[in-house]
Amino acid sequence: MLKNGAVRALFSSTIVLLLLVACGSQLPPAIKDEMAVTQARAPGSTTLVFFTDFQCPFCRKTHAALAPLLSDRKVRVVLRHVPLPRHPDARTAARASVCVESMLPDKSLAYAHALFSAPDISEAACEEIAIAEGIDRDQFRRCVADRATDERIERDIAIYESVGGDGVPLLFIGRTRLEGMQPRSRLEAALDAEK
Repeated sequence: MLKNGAVRALFSSTIVLLLLVACGSQLPPAIKDEMAVTQARAPGSTTLVFFTDFQCPFCRKTHAALAPLLSDRKVRVVLRHVPLPRHPDARTAARASVCVESMLPDKSLAYAHALFSAPDISEAACEEIAIAEGIDRDQFRRCVADRATDERIERDIAIYESVGGDGVPLLFIGRTRLEGMQPRSRLEAALDAEK
């Protein structure tokens, strides 16, 4: 026969388990889809979806905390661009990032890191950073001007809205949703929980 304390503990554990299951089932479809892509391409890797704006100071600080944590982990990073209208160079940087990702996917994270770290993300600066990463200047210019590049950004914004985005940065590290600027310790805990 269970004593009152044991009954309460069992009841509490059951409630916590039910909440975890319920929360997990509410993972947005777009994030579930990215997790499925990760498992198909790189089984055992963690999916990190980062909704961001390259000119947002909170996104920049979150990136600075996150970047060193990725080097020794199996993580597939998915950048989703949400350039805020109040940041005049954010859309330009998002276009440039989309183009580098499409032209040289293996360089996309290094390029994003350069944009997050750069004091200037004007059109000319984004182009020079891309050239330094090995992108062909003419091909880059055509991509940045292509309507398809803006359509990709609009799809990213639609995904952001579909997951209930209400500000950037917004991250999904596996099943963990993190809103707003994040310290290294919280990012590290979320990554460790996915191991």
